[in-house]
Amino acid sequence: MVEKEDVVLLISNSGETDEVLKLIPYLRNQGNQTISMSKDPSSTLAENTKYHLNIAVSQEACPLQLAPTSSTTTLVMGDALVVALMKARGFLAEDFARYHPGGSLGKKLLTQIKDVMKADDLPICNENTKIKDIIHTITNGMCGLAIVLKHEKIYGVITDGDIRRAMEERQEMFFSLVASDIMTINPKIILQNEGLTSAEEIMNNNHVSSLIVTDSNSQLSGVMQIHNI
Repeated sequence: MVEKEDVVLLISNSGETDEVLKLIPYLRNQGNQTISMSKDPSSTLAENTKYHLNIAVSQEACPLQLAPTSSTTTLVMGDALVVALMKARGFLAEDFARYHPGGSLGKKLLTQIKDVMKADDLPICNENTKIKDIIHTITNGMCGLAIVLKHEKIYGVITDGDIRRAMEERQEMFFSLVASDIMTINPKIILQNEGLTSAEEIMNNNHVSSLIVTDSNSQLSGVMQIHNI
């Protein structure tokens, strides 16, 4: 299974493990690049591989000095090699998803916004919608917000928080307010073919829990919320 172009990493704490040493003549004859990890730079393994990584520790954490506790730094060195290789190769989250499609991380990386967003019965109003109707729209939409459209374009957004602030700060005229009086213009928007990781990043960076989703023509497509991720 080992091809000539393969780089082989040989691991033995002592550097004298017989089943590992038996591989060296074959690897040398085939011309493989070899890297060893052991606690002894003068071990048979270290001296017969092209590169050696010293994983020696002064003593084990085990009080009997028997169980390999501190010497599990092999794992740390392995992780360091992986991280260095990822950086050298420019390995991205998309590559991780391609080779590891299963599990929650793979799902998050591969799933697009349009696959999980709310697309039906969206909470929509216009700039002249009265506050009472806006409250009903937010309640029925179950997204915690209402989207304000003007000429079929996204004009702004009104959240539960906007309603509460208006009640506290403009009590006397509250029921005479309309959407344009309390909406937030330029709401956070994301394209429907973006990935869940992009949505999560935008939400975290802007401290919001919902995003307005559009298609490539900037037309409203849906609402993306943090619990969808």
